[in-house]
Amino acid sequence: MKGKIILIYFIILTTFIFSKNITIWFEYEGIDELKSIAIEFEKEYPDIKVNIIKQKRIPDKIFTAFKGNGELPDLILLKNDDVGRLKEAYLIESLDEIKKEFENSLIKDSFEAFKENDHYFGVPFYFDTQILYYNKKILSEYNIHLDESYTFEDLLKVSNLIKKDGKYIGLAWGANSPYWFPTIQWAFGKKGLYSNGRILVNDSSTLKAINFINKVINVDKSADLIERQGLISGLKNNKIGMIFFGSFMIPDFIKSNTAFGILPLPYIEEANNYMTPIIDYKGFSVIKGRKSKEVLSFLKFIIDKKSQIDFCKDLYKFPVNKYAFDILKGKDEYFKTAYRSVEIGKPMPTSAFFKAKYWKGIRTMLTLILATNNNIDEIITKTQNFMDQK
Repeated sequence: MKGKIILIYFIILTTFIFSKNITIWFEYEGIDELKSIAIEFEKEYPDIKVNIIKQKRIPDKIFTAFKGNGELPDLILLKNDDVGRLKEAYLIESLDEIKKEFENSLIKDSFEAFKENDHYFGVPFYFDTQILYYNKKILSEYNIHLDESYTFEDLLKVSNLIKKDGKYIGLAWGANSPYWFPTIQWAFGKKGLYSNGRILVNDSSTLKAINFINKVINVDKSADLIERQGLISGLKNNKIGMIFFGSFMIPDFIKSNTAFGILPLPYIEEANNYMTPIIDYKGFSVIKGRKSKEVLSFLKFIIDKKSQIDFCKDLYKFPVNKYAFDILKGKDEYFKTAYRSVEIGKPMPTSAFFKAKYWKGIRTMLTLILATNNNIDEIITKTQNFMDQK
């Protein structure tokens, strides 16, 4: 009996000594789905335990933890445009070896979204995109049935019809948001948001984009600037007819029984081009000094076809595994429609300088222009000066 007790104790002790824990900080939607994938991973790798912790503002917390010698995770989920900031501070590892091994299994250029100075600092996991949502209940009152043939200008006509009696808001979006400004810049021919170390806001494409937004919101008053929560509640509560928003809201609108449909971002006749959606990549980066074989095994596991489908299918996320992507893109009307937006989308730059300047500068510039409709040239000049300050 004593020998059996010693044997059991030895087994428990060796399991504890030789097991490896992986700690993951996770943000955004899908923590329950990721935990389910982690359980499957632990079955395949019984000596590895995965601990997933929900966190907000992960990049900021990583900086704080490093400065204060706090507890750090092994893996963190990031937006691709947060990579540059952490890479410049030497807080995350290069993952070139995974890129080399798996790039042919993932959709084209997905790794490029995590590239900084010719190295790759994240493994893409999934992405969201940007689409048009419309309220079926409101539009049916006016016998309007939207489809992909409707241009931006057509939507403005619909918006004017809906809002003319003051009962509803027609078309609305966060028109001062740096998350939406690139969609108009690209439509008017902007090539690179960050080129040769500069962010230009006084080039012809950007000026056309600014004037277009100002005309729609301020001059013609055909659409409304409404912030994020107002857009969500407005569509749910049958107050807004159409909104531009991220595809990540699809499950929430379904769950709340919102009477909605979706369309890809529309063609802008004035630009002779489509609104070009942002491909909003999320991926995992490895904290400096934590690139173990166990961590690499987990990264490989989560970009496998089955893991990708399991995570993405009910969340209406787009998988980066190209075999999973080909399966899900035809799953239902939401995936099919959002996929058509994906086809022409672009990721945001990874540069830390770009992230710091563009988001602050664009929001300030557009907020001032749309609030005053005065001194537009002066506001643009001051914004360009801000962008050029190192």
